[in-house]
Amino acid sequence: MNEIKYKTKKVDKSKKELIDEMWELYKKTKRLEKEKERLEKELKKYKNAHIPSSQKRFEKVQAQGLKVGRKKGKKSHHKGKTRKKEKKYKVVEVTANFNPSNGNTNIKPLDYFEEFPVIDFKIVKIARLFRCRYYEDLDTGEVFHATHPDIPNRGIFGKSVESFVNLLRWKCRVPFDKIAFTSTHILDIPMSAPTAWDICNRTAERVSSHHEKLKKNIKKEKAVNGDETGAKRNGLPGWLWGFFSLTIALFVFNTKRGGDIIKNVLGEDFKGVLGCDGWSTYATFSKEVGILLQRCWAHSLRELKEICYKKKKPDKSLVKAYEWLCEIFEKVKEARKYKCYEIREQLYVELVEELNTWIQIYRSYRRLRPFVSKMENAENFWFTCVLHLEIEPTNNRAERGLRSWRVLEKIIGCLRSEQGFRTTEIMMSLFGTWDLRDINPYEQLKAIL
Repeated sequence: MNEIKYKTKKVDKSKKELIDEMWELYKKTKRLEKEKERLEKELKKYKNAHIPSSQKRFEKVQAQGLKVGRKKGKKSHHKGKTRKKEKKYKVVEVTANFNPSNGNTNIKPLDYFEEFPVIDFKIVKIARLFRCRYYEDLDTGEVFHATHPDIPNRGIFGKSVESFVNLLRWKCRVPFDKIAFTSTHILDIPMSAPTAWDICNRTAERVSSHHEKLKKNIKKEKAVNGDETGAKRNGLPGWLWGFFSLTIALFVFNTKRGGDIIKNVLGEDFKGVLGCDGWSTYATFSKEVGILLQRCWAHSLRELKEICYKKKKPDKSLVKAYEWLCEIFEKVKEARKYKCYEIREQLYVELVEELNTWIQIYRSYRRLRPFVSKMENAENFWFTCVLHLEIEPTNNRAERGLRSWRVLEKIIGCLRSEQGFRTTEIMMSLFGTWDLRDINPYEQLKAIL
């Protein structure tokens, strides 16, 4: 009956009315399709294969109302650490004149006691007035005054205060107003936020020569991992590039994500291996200079997983493609365990052949075509780490190195002056390098100053 009424209702309308109605429905459908494309494009900025898991807020178990965390205690295969005991304690004898429970004074000491180790610290402000006497050179008539190594070039704060302020800023990522509060109320040294900012700038100028040494030394490294991340310049788009070896961390700000930034940092004489993600700038530099690349396996596996498991019911054939590529990656890690170069060279050839087979098989899958092209265009740079053990199969070293900036950027928002860019480059490079070398940054900076 409903069907008959529906047909009758349609017949009651004229042909022109039906055409107009269908035309409006067609335009509405087109508008919805455009809106869907726009929203999907916007969503890809926040949810894609290259966004770290910490940023995927709506996929976390907290958002789903599930229990979070794990059992207390160490994880499996985790080496525990114990705090080092103090070598020498200052003994403090604790005595009593009466029984605290009833106030009785008729007591006597026994032969045994109980010990309670306590570790504390005391902050002592040191205020010194350097009175520098003038002298006259009797031979030349020149008048000069005596100097002392603890007198700063500018300002009234000594090297301990300068080192402490920079430690809070670049290692602990404390805002300048909080640094000023700590100095005023904990160290009893009055300070304002602009003063803390000026101290960091002054320190960067004094240690800039050490930063220049890092720029020269990184060109001689055998293996370097590079990566870039967004860094707004007073609200405008910008990029922070990071280059990391086993013992050097170098940060460089740039207005562009591409261009000659890699050539300017590593130079045309760089002969090492460069670990990177799939950004085309690295491939261009590799062809110009003639060096080996190591493409990041973690990026490729995440991207393929995003394609294969995008739907609630993933295609089994696509899942097999992902599992096979994971097996190839496991073989890469196993091949790196062999010390003999001839064995690794043979395994390298086998891995290249297996990846080529994988590419030939899954080239025909429409959904995998763009990804397969990326794997094929990288040539044999997926297995450089098998022949050269100094480079890792992933780019995690650079990802970890840039994390310090991402945390700082969340706190400060963005940098707002050229001086800020210069200071951040220098101090983050030095503190990152000292961290890789397991050097106490406070003592090291104090020694340099």
